[in-house]
Amino acid sequence: MNDSQTLKNIESKLSALLALTALSFSENRADVKIEALLKKTGLEVSEIALILGKNEGAVRKAIERAKK
Repeated sequence: MNDSQTLKNIESKLSALLALTALSFSENRADVKIEALLKKTGLEVSEIALILGKNEGAVRKAIERAKK
């Protein structure tokens, strides 16, 4: 893994942390799919599944539903 790729991975993880922190202060938490939020920060489906303790298929379905 080169430096550029490492920095991109760090950036996506920090973006995810920031997004989840901001969501925790929001009053509209029920309207937001956490899976879709994490996907928008650049995390891969496998990483999201690991973070949330779900299988990858369930994460993919949640992301697809959030797009509608």
